[in-house]
This record gives sequence, C-alpha cells and structure tokens, in this order.
Amino acid sequence: MASKSSVEKDRSIIRELVQDPRQTNVALAAKVGLSEGSVRRRLDRLITEGQVQFAMIPSAAFMGRPVHTLFEIQSSPGATEQLIDKLAGMPEIAYVYHVTGQFDIIAVGYFASSNAMRRFWTERLGHLDGVMESRSVMVLRVAKRAHEWARDIAVTGDEESTLDAGPEPGAAGPGA
Repeated sequence: MASKSSVEKDRSIIRELVQDPRQTNVALAAKVGLSEGSVRRRLDRLITEGQVQFAMIPSAAFMGRPVHTLFEIQSSPGATEQLIDKLAGMPEIAYVYHVTGQFDIIAVGYFASSNAMRRFWTERLGHLDGVMESRSVMVLRVAKRAHEWARDIAVTGDEESTLDAGPEPGAAGPGA
C-alpha cells in the first residue's frame, strides 16, 4: 500500500493534469516539485494501475448523436451479467452500470434522433433475452458530466482520503 505522502504526490500530478492535460512532464514536474523522471514514472504506474486514463471526450451532439437517453433495465434472474455484456458491446451505448434498486442495469446511450432511440429501445433492447422490464429517460439538459467533477476537485482539493479504503467497486484495475 502506498504511503499517504506518495498518494498525495500522485494526486497533485493528477490535479495539475486535470487543469491542463496537454502540459509537458517538464512543466508538470516544476509545478508539483518533482523531477521530470519521477513524474513520468508515476504517470506510467498510474496508467498501468488503471488509476488514470487519457481520453478525448467529444460532444455527442457535435458527433451527430444529440439524443441522450438513460435506459433502466430489470433483468430476469441470472441474466444480468449476460445483458451487461451485450449492452457494453452496442455502439449506441456509452455507459453500462450494474445498480441496486428496482432496476438491475442503467445504460446510457446517444442517438442521432428520437426516432433512432425509439427503434433501438423497441427493436433491439426490447428483444434481448433476459430483459423483464425497461424504461427510457431522455435527458433534456446535462448540468455536469462525470469528467467535470475531477476538474472541481482539482481546483478545490476537496476529496475524501481513500488511503485506508480498498478499490471502489467496479474500479478499473491493471489490464482493464
């Protein structure tokens, strides 16, 4: 287990990268008070461990998929994992969550039109083996996106310490 000091150094690197992901390791090292080599090694380890990843996140609307929809899915007993795998393989679906409550799965999809979403829901999702019930919820406005929370934490430094906790359920690990 990493020491509290080591975790704080890693977090300081991440905070800086959230603010400016295109900065060089040299610039980053100067900001966090480490050598360029140390920053590079720490980043390589964080990426390998699945603690961070680099991604380009385009606007779904700009990419021709303005209809943002959440699907709440109740699966038949024993079918949840199979449904999760099927949904994860569908190009329209961006996120798949195994959840608690009335529904077992929440899937988030992006579609070219409301008609395309309706066809997906009725002709594809509705015919998957193991779907007992499903509901769709079209998103009218997104006030905040997942990657934006990290920017807020990077600015405020307001995160809870997870040094004594294990990995979060479903957190990506090595090789994920």
